[in-house]
Amino acid sequence: MSAPLGFFIAGTDTGVGKTEVARALLFALARAGRTPIALKPVETGCPPDAPEDAIALRKACGPPFDALPLDRVCPHRFLLPAAPLVAALAEGKEVSMGRIVKCVQQAARDGVPLVVEAAGGLFVPLSRAGDKIITNIDLAQSLGLPVVLVGRAGLGTLNHVALSVEALVRRAIPIAGLVLNRTVEADDPSVALNVEWVEHLTSLRPLGPLPYVAAASERPHALAPLLEPLIARLPR
Repeated sequence: MSAPLGFFIAGTDTGVGKTEVARALLFALARAGRTPIALKPVETGCPPDAPEDAIALRKACGPPFDALPLDRVCPHRFLLPAAPLVAALAEGKEVSMGRIVKCVQQAARDGVPLVVEAAGGLFVPLSRAGDKIITNIDLAQSLGLPVVLVGRAGLGTLNHVALSVEALVRRAIPIAGLVLNRTVEADDPSVALNVEWVEHLTSLRPLGPLPYVAAASERPHALAPLLEPLIARLPR
């Protein structure tokens, strides 16, 4: 498939705030006069009829794409809070990569920016093809979308960001940007230093650290202006 327009949102770890960054990116696109479509191909740890992240992303799109059928936004939903392959096997099911690609292709035909959020980090297993384990980084590569890599702002992020960037570079997957996201209110001492050290380790200047915003409803509005440099790189 030809590369669609938009971003693939991946995390360096679980709980780094991928969904809130993705929602803010959708708001930033709207602020720039764009009409985005959000996709969360797989969500785990959720009731099949109420995937919280996917519903929040769909709502953040605004009309007309906030009314897309849930099966188009999030074709795979599983109860077990685990990696998609693990959660699917627990229900005797599997994640269909073909179905995911079809959803992305269908969205890309609308000619608007896509924001595709991964389920977890780059090497989280999604599916199997024979003996081969298919991971999020395989999906990112097949979709051809540049990656927005989200890491936590505080302690532990240097190793996770550096390893993730190295993996993307090794596969020649374009990196649209790095985002360091505050996930807790109180900063540890490393937060003030991590932007500089991430740049030293990766040669990429990260955005952030993004401010901590306690109210979920206010986060996209507060974070969107800080993500505008990513929007400026998208072709019209």
